[in-house]
Amino acid sequence: MRTFQFIVLLISYTSFSQVQNIRGRLLDKHTQQPISFADIYLSPSNLIAKSDSIGNFSFFKLPLNSYQLRIRALGYQEFSIPKIELIAGKESYLAIDLEENPIFLQEVRVQAEKPKDVAKNEFAIVSTRQFSLLEAQRYAGGFQDPARMALNFAGVTNAGSDQNNEIIIRGNSPKGLLWRMEGIEIPNPNHFGDGQGSTSGIISMINSTSLANSDFMSGAFPAEYGNASSGVFDLSLRRGNNLQREWMATLSVVGLDVASEGPIGQKGGSYRLGFRYSTLEILLKSGLVNINSGNFKPAYRDLNYLLELPTKKSGSFTLWGIAGANNTEDVKTNTNDYTNSYLAVGGISHKLPLKKGHWKTVLAYTTESTEIIHEDFNVKTREQTYQYPSWRFSTYYLHRFNSTTQLKIGINGSQLSYKLFENRNKITYLDEDDKTYYWQQYVQLNKKWTSQLSVTAGIHHYQFELNKAQGWEPRLGLSWNTNSGGRFSVGMGVHSRLEPLSVYFYKRYKGKISEMPNQSIKPAVSLHQVIAYDQKLGENTRLKIEAYLQNISQAPVDSNRNSSFSLLNYSSGIPTQVLENVGKGENKGIELTIERFLSNDFYYLITASVFDTKYQAKKNVWYNTQFNNNYAANLLVGKDFRQKISVNLRYLIRGGNRYTPINFAESIKRNTTVLTSSQMMEGQYPTFHRLDLSFAYKLNRKQHTWTFRADLQNVLNINNIIEERYDGNAKALTYRYALPLIPIFSTRVDF
Repeated sequence: MRTFQFIVLLISYTSFSQVQNIRGRLLDKHTQQPISFADIYLSPSNLIAKSDSIGNFSFFKLPLNSYQLRIRALGYQEFSIPKIELIAGKESYLAIDLEENPIFLQEVRVQAEKPKDVAKNEFAIVSTRQFSLLEAQRYAGGFQDPARMALNFAGVTNAGSDQNNEIIIRGNSPKGLLWRMEGIEIPNPNHFGDGQGSTSGIISMINSTSLANSDFMSGAFPAEYGNASSGVFDLSLRRGNNLQREWMATLSVVGLDVASEGPIGQKGGSYRLGFRYSTLEILLKSGLVNINSGNFKPAYRDLNYLLELPTKKSGSFTLWGIAGANNTEDVKTNTNDYTNSYLAVGGISHKLPLKKGHWKTVLAYTTESTEIIHEDFNVKTREQTYQYPSWRFSTYYLHRFNSTTQLKIGINGSQLSYKLFENRNKITYLDEDDKTYYWQQYVQLNKKWTSQLSVTAGIHHYQFELNKAQGWEPRLGLSWNTNSGGRFSVGMGVHSRLEPLSVYFYKRYKGKISEMPNQSIKPAVSLHQVIAYDQKLGENTRLKIEAYLQNISQAPVDSNRNSSFSLLNYSSGIPTQVLENVGKGENKGIELTIERFLSNDFYYLITASVFDTKYQAKKNVWYNTQFNNNYAANLLVGKDFRQKISVNLRYLIRGGNRYTPINFAESIKRNTTVLTSSQMMEGQYPTFHRLDLSFAYKLNRKQHTWTFRADLQNVLNINNIIEERYDGNAKALTYRYALPLIPIFSTRVDF
């Protein structure tokens, strides 16, 4: 009874004397110069502050509550943040870029307010969604993972297995996704990837608490984005608090997370550091968590950091990085399999504000490694090592001619090193140690012709030194605002992505003579065409319809005319076919989004898409891709109660993945799996659907805040089929299912 009374008192405890601060800095989006004397309005407190000579503003000693912020500055577009949630253990710091408000003397119109999900990158007119830290932490079923969070957006589905955060964008292979961080390409930042070319894994190395507002793109990207054919995650790391030191610690079912941030020096510098260690392996061994892993034992650890060092006249320098390591072991009676992988990215960025724009340069070193060992009866019979240490460089200059016209020109360069080794039964089949180069150049122009019409145009060029592949990729976008709060958008562009380096070095042996038949293959070329309409439905709600067509040519396919193999239907790994650039593909669909942005502690997001994705191999027959689900829909809704309790729900439904049916009679006859080749990719698994719930409770104490969270995936414990198999021992067809009900409990403290 006393225990129960203690819990009741703990939950009901509220200290009305608790206070916290909201601070921030205003910069011009193009020149990165500070904005002085702007008016900052805070409600419901009805407070007003002005930014100082270097753009700083502050509201001190505010009662713990949720606030709305609105900013007005002469010559700039009005900016608002619908919800800032103050907790006892963390000060709120906002880095805000304001965009100049163009003045058109030939006409007087009230310009429609920009949608609240407008892209962070102003050159991105269509198929781009900005996501925030608040969304990443709140969405049910997201595990605070940006990749899983993106599954709520229109046109995005998963690959079939909940154990992987692999995402399919508009029916494209997931290997077409580009990951960028702080403006430069990075390797796949996920633990337990599926092999060469994987853009995903079981869990992200980037916890959402380390992210600032970032962009997710699903088609027709601006000219600065190269080496991407399906989508772009353009991530920005969060800056640390430059006035006071803060700590955070989280203990959950999947890991222990510790973070710290605070000031450096006396010139406004700051640091932020986060570290995470897996507890999943311990829980699997204990039996407290059961995800049907068998003897599979995963373990991981990762860290991320950012140091910002501003100067008075030389701009701002930023040191940043992420690193992660994971290993697995699968021990069976007669065989053992071990995998050890690691990733490290370290970079230095420099941003220099100028009178008519700004100049940004990034230099980064990236390295990733995977070692795979297979043993039979404790004797090593296979060893594979894939290492990719690389230097990457990016620089661009953004010039503002006036309030209506901006030009961005840049160069990206990569020195791609590789160390590839494979040994089978003491015979070396692969041993490559060298480097190559990948260059990208681009220029793009953004012009606001009137208060309603905006156009962005650019061109991207690449050269791949390994096989002398190169290409010109034009990009174009147009946006027109209506007088009724609507916006028409059109985008088109040519896009391509290199294959993983290991694909080019596949070796085929004829006796003792080897050859590399795939070293000359070129990237597939994808023409994206998008048309969209976005309509405001009140102050906080909008409706968006977007239709697209993607025509793909020059896709690498099996040179054998009777084969149906294409890299468009391939997720990751090293194909063993001899490839030829004669394949085709086509993705088409229409997407619907109805969204209420977080206001009055309530939000919802409804998305639906209908699509069809096909590919063609050498013999000119059209097949479904395995990702051709045909339809997908999501319902996401959340509500906060009294600034303490948060309840979030997600329901998702989509068509099953495509597959080639097993020829049961022939499989029994041959005692092995035999596919029905005449029905290539004609099978489809049953409808995939799942309900996720999350609950969070915040407890503010005098100097710290506790957050207790339960994230329940697949609440209804639905058995979703994701793979059909033939069991030779049982002489029967068996099925592999997606994850059952998985409860993720966590406790977090900010202090």
